[in-house]
Amino acid sequence: MPVRRTKRYTSKKTNKWNRTPKRTTRWAGGKPWTPTEVQNLRKCYKDTPTKDIAKKFCRSVSSIQCKAGDLGLRKNQTYLKKMRQNQWR
Repeated sequence: MPVRRTKRYTSKKTNKWNRTPKRTTRWAGGKPWTPTEVQNLRKCYKDTPTKDIAKKFCRSVSSIQCKAGDLGLRKNQTYLKKMRQNQWR
């Protein structure tokens, strides 16, 4: 059974069992997204390769994927079929 600590022993960064709280949001270390960038991402994400979008926005591929996931964006089925056909060539 864990030992409970009184309030005078707990710091602001930890809870009463000396564990750091879990993060509920993603890391926010990069540059913030502007509304125009989000709008352009919504327009071009469906049928453009993610690498090309990353170069266009000067961001990493993972940041593009992360933001697209947050916005609920997905690639078109026709785009995915085309990419799968070219994958093995």
